Amino acid sequence: MAVTVQTNMGALTALKNLNTNTTNMNKSLERLSSGFRINSAADDAAGYAVSAKLTGERGKLEAASQNALQATAMVKTADAGVNEIENMVRRLQVLATQAASANNSGDIAKLDAERGTLVSQIDKIANSTKYNGVALLNGTSGSTVDAASTLDNTTTNGVSAITLNGATAGATFSVTYVDQATATTFNAGDSISITDGTTTQTVAIASLPTGQNTSVIAFGDLGISLTINSAIAGKTTAATGSAASAGTIITTAGASSTFQVGAENGANNQVAADFTSNYTTSGLAIGTVTADISTAANAQTYLTEVTAALNTLTTNRAALGSTVNQLGYVNANLSTNIEQLSSAISTIKDADMAAEMANFTKSQVLVQAGTAMLAQANQSSQNVLSLFR
Repeated sequence: MAVTVQTNMGALTALKNLNTNTTNMNKSLERLSSGFRINSAADDAAGYAVSAKLTGERGKLEAASQNALQATAMVKTADAGVNEIENMVRRLQVLATQAASANNSGDIAKLDAERGTLVSQIDKIANSTKYNGVALLNGTSGSTVDAASTLDNTTTNGVSAITLNGATAGATFSVTYVDQATATTFNAGDSISITDGTTTQTVAIASLPTGQNTSVIAFGDLGISLTINSAIAGKTTAATGSAASAGTIITTAGASSTFQVGAENGANNQVAADFTSNYTTSGLAIGTVTADISTAANAQTYLTEVTAALNTLTTNRAALGSTVNQLGYVNANLSTNIEQLSSAISTIKDADMAAEMANFTKSQVLVQAGTAMLAQANQSSQNVLSLFR
C-alpha cells in the first residue's frame, strides 16, 4: 500500500466503526431509559404497526370496562331504591291485613296514618333516586323530546334547546308566555308557564339574553329546562294575567338504557338495563281503587292492591339482579382481554433489559476502543516525517 498523507484509510475505517458503535450505544441508552424496544416506527416498522393497533384496542376495552363498572353502580343504585320500596310495601301489606280485621278497629286510624306516611316516602324515593342526573325509578328514564313538539323552534319561539330532567314520559306539556305588564310582547320581567294538566310552574325572566347569549330556565317541579335566546324578545303574549300559547313539549315513552361494554359497535358489545318501570304509588297501582285503609272494607281492597304491587316489585328486582350479574361477567371477561392484550403489547414493544444492558456494555467497550484506535490512526501519519530526515 502506498504511503500517503492526504487520505488516512486507517483513521477513516476507525471513524466509521466508532460512529456505528456510538449509534448502537445511544440506541441501547434510549431503550434502557424508556423501557421500550420500539421508541419510534423506524425501530421496527411492522412491530410498531401491530403494537399501535393493539394499544388502541386495549384503550377501547379499558373504556368499556369503566362503562361496565359504572353501569353496575347504576343498576345497584336502582336496586337499593327498589329494595326500600319493597320493604315499605311489605309493611303496607301488614297494615292492610291488620286494618281488615275487626279486632283492630279501635286502632284503624293509627294504621291508616302510618300508611299515609309510607305512601309519601315511597313516592319520594321513586322520584329522587337518580344516578348522574338520570331518574331510575319513576319511569322517566330514556324519555326524550318527541319530534311532534311544537316549542323547540328558535325562529318561532326563541328556544334553543329543551332538556328533560325527570319529566314524565309519554306526556304533553303546554307552554305559555305570560305577560306581566300591559304590553302584548315578551319583555324582561315576563314569565314562562308550563303545565302537564295537573302541575303548573311559572318562572319569571328577570332579563332576556342578547346577541348570541342564551339563558337556561329550570322548571324543577316538572323536570324540564328551557334554553332561551334573544329571539324570545317580542314574541306574542297576552294581556296581564292571561296567557298566549307558545307551543307544546311532548315526551316519548321511557326506553331501556344501553351500555357500551365492548370495543366494537353492535348488540354483542352492549348490555341493556331497564329503568322504565314506575315505582311510585301510582305506577305500582297502590291506592287506585281505594286510597286508604280507614275501614275494614277499604283495607281488604287495599291488601289486594299492595299484594299485586309486591309481585311487580319482586319480579322487577329479580331482573335488576340478573343485570348486575350479567355486567359482572362482562367485566371479568373484559379484564381478561385487557390482560392478554397488555401481554401481547409487552412482547412486541417492551425492551429486554438484560439483553439491552449486555448490548450497551459491548457498544460502550467498542466505542472506547474505537476512540483509542482513531487516535492511533491519526498518529500514524506522523511516521511520514521520518522520510524527510
